[in-house]
Amino acid sequence: MTAMRYIVEVFDRYPAVHIGVLAAEGLTVKRSDAALERTKREALSVAGERLGDTPTRHPFIASWRETYKSFGTKPGDYRPSAEALVRRSLRNGSLPTINTVVDAYNAVSVRHLIPMGGFDLDNIEGDIRLRFSRGCEAFTPLGSDKIETTYEGEAVYADDARILTRRWNYRDCDETKITGETRGAALFIDGSESIPRAAVEAALKDLEKLLREHCGGEYASAVASSDNNEIIIR
Repeated sequence: MTAMRYIVEVFDRYPAVHIGVLAAEGLTVKRSDAALERTKREALSVAGERLGDTPTRHPFIASWRETYKSFGTKPGDYRPSAEALVRRSLRNGSLPTINTVVDAYNAVSVRHLIPMGGFDLDNIEGDIRLRFSRGCEAFTPLGSDKIETTYEGEAVYADDARILTRRWNYRDCDETKITGETRGAALFIDGSESIPRAAVEAALKDLEKLLREHCGGEYASAVASSDNNEIIIR
């Protein structure tokens, strides 16, 4: 396992946050998998039962909405990723099919109602940080060639070269997306201050299990917290 360094720089403002980190190598990424499709359907059914008719009342979703407000993002305009994914998928009647890595973390995200994301490690430069933007930093959204710029104080994932995710977990960048060519990935499970560590750990365990079953590979994991803000996974 190639060493991966992850540094969280937002604990001064959000001391009770927990971030699950999963590093993977030797992945075999397929377009789809029949067994994984069944898992996706089951996960969406569980999410629908948990949310009922008022998704924003669920404590995990409500807590992320408050977190977005705290760093200047309107959650009605830019929904946290777990909320956006589950709303869209319940409306469409199914989770999207991207590839077996993305589909696996989407399934775990909607089952646990916790935002998740991932990056192709071959396209990461230097360390990965969760930090506040300095403002006017360039960002290319997933599936687009239009360059955006961040605003000052916005929570972002970044490596040494670029912004990887805007608004903490709203949207990943296009340059580091996970594709069929991906062999190594860094995946993150974002637990807000109202999401207990145990919930993050359960989602982390489920994600690793699902990826092992459908993508093979080798894995290492950890949870970042205020007393462990720098993680080296090797």
